[in-house]
Parts: sequence; C-alpha cells; structure tokens
Amino acid sequence: MIKNLNKFKKICHKINLQLSKSNLQFQTFGNVSQRIDSKHFIIKPSGANLDKISCKNYPIVRITNNKVVQGNLKPSSDTPTHSEIYKMDENINGITHAHSKYVAIWSQSQKKIPILGTTHADYWKNDIPITKKLTKKEITNNYEKNIGISIARVFTKKSKLKESPGVLVVNHGGFCWGKSAEESFLNFQRLEFIAELGYKTLIINKQTKMSKSLVRKHFYRKHGSKAYYGQK
Repeated sequence: MIKNLNKFKKICHKINLQLSKSNLQFQTFGNVSQRIDSKHFIIKPSGANLDKISCKNYPIVRITNNKVVQGNLKPSSDTPTHSEIYKMDENINGITHAHSKYVAIWSQSQKKIPILGTTHADYWKNDIPITKKLTKKEITNNYEKNIGISIARVFTKKSKLKESPGVLVVNHGGFCWGKSAEESFLNFQRLEFIAELGYKTLIINKQTKMSKSLVRKHFYRKHGSKAYYGQK
C-alpha cells in the first residue's frame, strides 16, 4: 500500500494543469511527474486532455523498470527519462519537462545558456548545461531512457546537481527538478525566463560578462548553510 497516494495524485494533476495553461507548453508537448516514494512516481498520461480526466486516472510507475503498477491510462512517452532523473538523487521529488520557446531555441542551437546576470545566478551557479548529442544507436534503441542517461552524464558529481535545478536537452527542450512537482514547475518558469534574458542580452552585447564574485554572492545568499534570503 502506497501512503498518501490520493494527495500525490492531486498535486501531480494540479501542476500538470498549470503547465498546460502556461506559456511554457506548446499543445501537449510537456509533462510533470511527482515522486511518491523511493520506488514509485506519478506522471501525466500520454497526450491526455487534462480537463477531461481525473487525477485518479494518472498512472503510477515503478522507477527501476518503468512498469505501470496502477492506473488505466498509458503514461507519458517521456516516462523513462523521468525515471533516470529520479535515479540521480533521492531528493529529487518532482520533474517538469517542456518545449517552451526560448528553452527550445537554445536547445536547437546546441548551446548552453551562459551566466550573464543575477536572475540566472539566483538559481544556477554556472552556465545552464546542455546534454551531448545521442548516437544513432541511442536514438534507435531506448531513446527516452537514453535521454535520461545523457542528463545523468552531465551531473556525475552530486555537487553539480545541487548547483543546477535543470538542464537543456540538445535539439529537444528542457527538464527541471525540485523537492516537489510544484518546485520543479517554478524552476522551469525560471529556466524559460533566463533563456529569454540570455538570448536578448547577447543580441545587444555579445561581449557581456558577469564577475564570479557577483555570481557567488547571488547564488549563496539563496542556497547553502549561509543563505539569508527570504523568511526562515
């Protein structure tokens, strides 16, 4: 028996609805998942009209093998990617994926997003990374799983994962994560905003740079043991 199952289903459905009505999602190209426990997560049903289904219909997936253990609807085609991201760290409890405009522009340009301002540094300590291209074999066999593996390769060090709540997938879109589905969605909103800022900033001044001391100041005032931004 999985504890608090209905609660997690309601949360996952709520955030998927928010994504579907936001400017981050084009048609149905996006999904949100919510970890339930160390072995399972809930994810948006593939291509479903969220206004016409109940949270009760959401599939529950086993992280280790992507098997649906409950639910009568097919899970998102990106399910194996979500599984690989959950495997990266037990503190990842929610994931948001979308093909928002500026995130997709950077992804299709095969470029990481350089750190140019304090808005970026408030959430990412470094440039927003991008995955390497998949090989023909990786595309042909277990494509979605291999996307997740390519993301994990970016974060071989746990320290890097703590400094980056999201990543670009080359020629594709973005994935963000957090302590909950809601936080992962907020991080994706930030990712899209930062992607737009970076794109337009470089149009005005291709030579602009940001000092490392300013980056560290903004990142660590929100993160880590000495953070002082916000309420306790």
